[in-house]
Amino acid sequence: MTTPTFFITIIQYIILSSLVGTFVVYTAIAVKRNRDARNQRKQEELNQLIVEKILPQFIDEHSDDEHAALFLDQSVLDELSGMDKRNRQLLIDTLIRLRWHVAGTNALILQKIYVLLGLNEDSLRKIRSKRWSVNVQGLHELTLMDYAISDIDILRFNLSDVSELRSAARSAFMRFSKNEPFRFFDEVRDPLSIWDLIGFFRILDQSNDAAKSNFANWIRYSRNKTVVICCMKLAAHEQSAEAIDSIEGLLNVNDHTLRSHAINALGHLQAVHTQEHLIRIYPNQPIECQCEILFALGVFGTPAAIEFLKDQFLETLDFEIENHAAGILAKLIRKGQLAWQAHNLQNRKQRVLNYYLNEC
Repeated sequence: MTTPTFFITIIQYIILSSLVGTFVVYTAIAVKRNRDARNQRKQEELNQLIVEKILPQFIDEHSDDEHAALFLDQSVLDELSGMDKRNRQLLIDTLIRLRWHVAGTNALILQKIYVLLGLNEDSLRKIRSKRWSVNVQGLHELTLMDYAISDIDILRFNLSDVSELRSAARSAFMRFSKNEPFRFFDEVRDPLSIWDLIGFFRILDQSNDAAKSNFANWIRYSRNKTVVICCMKLAAHEQSAEAIDSIEGLLNVNDHTLRSHAINALGHLQAVHTQEHLIRIYPNQPIECQCEILFALGVFGTPAAIEFLKDQFLETLDFEIENHAAGILAKLIRKGQLAWQAHNLQNRKQRVLNYYLNEC
């Protein structure tokens, strides 16, 4: 075989191999997509079946019967209990999704289904797993389905090296502890994230019987800055008046981030007695703190506070302060707490205030 013929043969083999390889790859992709599409259709059908079986169990929360019994159709339970492991997980996920949209008796119905089908045992096995990701999944399921577990089963996860597991354990402990649901703040050494705080708010909003906590001690003594900020926000959310003194003590700290959060919390807590102090320190504060002072004064809504807001809006040359004050004044005007005609202002100030007055 001559050299040119040999090279042509090699090239032909390479081209043929490429074509075969391409065909195999495209065939594999098509088969996978087809299988995934079938699985997706089956999952959607099963999900719809689950919903159709569960929703009829709900009662009318607006009915006159305030003591409606938690009656469940046994045939439905028997049908759902025969599901395999994968479908049981889908059932747990469906119950959790429905749980977000119901309350009262219907929430109890979902919890009862969760327990009667033994799905709680599935979640409990997950928190005993040696894989942290499975532990997190189990804790989330138990927390969201409101299935109480003991403090000791949760606290062991608080010392985990995995932040996601620590976060899930904190949410579970907060939800289920009957004594001090925020006791884990004593042990927190890592920074808390905004997602932790959102989770805490979510648990508080879902828990009508959650134990109240005194956040004052953590605000005053914790050396973890994120714990202090978190506790101030939680105190404001819970309207914990006993925390006001501790929050007020942060008005003189050097950290302006802590100071701004403290001012914001005092506004939410309507600590009107701090008004004079806030007005007095206003000129020496950074922009972040000045904006929070204006917010707090807008919440207080006293004549002196409103007059100060008007003065700052008219006199400031700072774009951020001007817009912040205009937004607060516009809210006061819409609420009828302030009678002020924008056409009496300078052109620029008039445009800014009109923008917020016309804002939906």
